Amino acid sequence: MSVLSEAVALGILGNEAGRDSICREFVRRTVIRQGESTVMFSGGLDSTTTVVLLSEVYERLHLLTFCNGYGHCFVRWSKKQRPNFDRILGVDRYVHVIQSCSDLFDRLLIDTLTKDYRTYKSKFIWCMACKLAMHTYTIMYCLEHEIRHSSDGSSTQTNYYVEQMEMSLKAIKDYYGEFGIDFSTPVYRVGSRDEEVRILAQKGIKKVGLSIAGRNPGTQPLCVPGNLIYFFSTFFKIHPKYAQDDVLRFIDEKKRIAESYMREKLGEKGLDVDELTQRLKGGDCTRWRAVD
Repeated sequence: MSVLSEAVALGILGNEAGRDSICREFVRRTVIRQGESTVMFSGGLDSTTTVVLLSEVYERLHLLTFCNGYGHCFVRWSKKQRPNFDRILGVDRYVHVIQSCSDLFDRLLIDTLTKDYRTYKSKFIWCMACKLAMHTYTIMYCLEHEIRHSSDGSSTQTNYYVEQMEMSLKAIKDYYGEFGIDFSTPVYRVGSRDEEVRILAQKGIKKVGLSIAGRNPGTQPLCVPGNLIYFFSTFFKIHPKYAQDDVLRFIDEKKRIAESYMREKLGEKGLDVDELTQRLKGGDCTRWRAVD
């Protein structure tokens, strides 16, 4: 178990003494920070907390914000946290990239939307395909930049989202692993949104968006379809139930399309996915172990 996992399990990430203690222990074990990591970053509470936690472990972070082109509004709101990161990390310790993933989302879902809905008979296909497109773009970024670790802001507070269910995250972790990349979700066991707020407050981030129905809009892109799908979850705590077999079958089916897309796009740059994967699985990057 990593030091960060131990901290979460012990429930001490939310207090300054505990956090400082675990950070000192991590430094004692590793001496220096561990290279680089990507973070799928929206600018909201969960992904901002993820950045803060990983900033104490990794030398440099690559924050990746994506737009699927269908009802993703205010994508540039994700820039609102940059002044905080300039102060906490320093401008040389992170980069923030905003990128469209709409072409892949088209292939994963839009082009076959009617067929897929008839097959799976559930609205989860929209959110799962969107997140799979984002993860695939993150994998491509990791392969191009030889980065062996990636994280996102998945949380138990929103584990009714299909892409944040434990079985979905396991499938995504396996997907990253196929390419020699360690995937983790550092805030998944933090415990509560109040705990995340305390972690950020200790770094001088006093507010992340508004506080509405347990959510914090205002600093992250607004997904119109996603908000409609989870309207009753957000405001009435009536959560959808998804058939696990269907979700995993959907991920497996669409992952094959995503992998083909990845090979096509990297191939256009003269890059070979298998060669890049072997480099990440080889000795050059293994000293940067994952922080779960």
